[in-house]
Amino acid sequence: MAVKQNSKAYLYVNALSELGVRMDLIAMGALVLVATNGSALWLSALLLSGVLGGFLSSLVSGVVADRFERRKIMIVSDLLRAGLISMLIFAPEPWLILLVRFLIGICSSFFEVSYRAELPEIFGRERVLEINALVSRLSSIAMVIGFLCGGFLYELLGYQAVFLFDALSFLVSAFFLYRVNWNKVESQPLGAKVLSLRNDFREVLSYLKLHPVLFTVFFVYVVDTFGSASHNLGIPLLAEGVDPERQAMYYGLFWSIWGAGNVLSSILIPKLAILRKNLVYTYFYATFGMSFGFILFLSSTTVPWILCFGFLTGLFDAVSVTSKATILQQSDNAIRGRIMGVSGFLNRTGFGIGFLVAPHVLEAFSLPVMVMIFHGTIILSLLLGLGNLRRKAGKQNLSL
Repeated sequence: MAVKQNSKAYLYVNALSELGVRMDLIAMGALVLVATNGSALWLSALLLSGVLGGFLSSLVSGVVADRFERRKIMIVSDLLRAGLISMLIFAPEPWLILLVRFLIGICSSFFEVSYRAELPEIFGRERVLEINALVSRLSSIAMVIGFLCGGFLYELLGYQAVFLFDALSFLVSAFFLYRVNWNKVESQPLGAKVLSLRNDFREVLSYLKLHPVLFTVFFVYVVDTFGSASHNLGIPLLAEGVDPERQAMYYGLFWSIWGAGNVLSSILIPKLAILRKNLVYTYFYATFGMSFGFILFLSSTTVPWILCFGFLTGLFDAVSVTSKATILQQSDNAIRGRIMGVSGFLNRTGFGIGFLVAPHVLEAFSLPVMVMIFHGTIILSLLLGLGNLRRKAGKQNLSL
């Protein structure tokens, strides 16, 4: 019982690290915009660098998560991230910020894959939706506080205070992981298979062929991440358009109100039985609400409407993220790490392509039109995915 309580307590400790990550994203974005005279290309490069690091390591991190003890992978990742972010306290040059984001992206991929893959083993599959909702709620609270505090702390104490807090949060997370042992299920022995990536990927493909609904979810997810690059690039630019002198504060405020919607939604998710009746359809419909919400969010020009649509978008986004994570965590433990690795790979692939394309689309069109194009692509993929699911409805049970 103590193990379970301590394991649940770690969810709160991990949220502290997420708070630090949100804060340093505000500081990095503000530093890069100031140093490059508000360059959208540099801002896109900042966002892309973290995605690229995760992209290059995502598939390998899934294999490693199935071969080694996941808790130890998480500890090493936390320690490395603490060291990397500390470098920026002394040398906040734009090129170094991009390099640190890239390396942190690699470490975060290893951490996130191991973390998500291990949750069903810690708490049991029957509680995974409840736990994912709690993780989403804590992440959203961390986002609200992190983005708000990141902007204000940057204004009051400077970037050094923001980066120092983030480094300390990673160290606290690593220390807690070191002290707590949960009842883990041992992964497969190391042996020669750790280097046999081809066999590992073949196993994943075979698993997806046996679970075509999961394949459809992955298809929608990669388009989802592609489209999401538009609002990740657009929100800091929207904040700069509202008030260039207080960009960091509005950047944090806009993300925070979105996070507040996440918090409310994550509280409601475990209480609404209709959401768990069919998680695949829940994911699809919630993703539609999220995409339509972001179109309204970034098409608004006055702060009250921006905050209103940002909050509503956050409601749908939490349902989308929680349901998708729960679907993936229903996979077998022996292959779950690699399934999470594929998810991470698709995440970074979509974001990466999106961040490469978005600045060029933004040069040709306005910010609202750019967001409509990208999120319209998500909506189109949802229609294709729903059509595919309806064709399979009589052949496979889509409920969990």
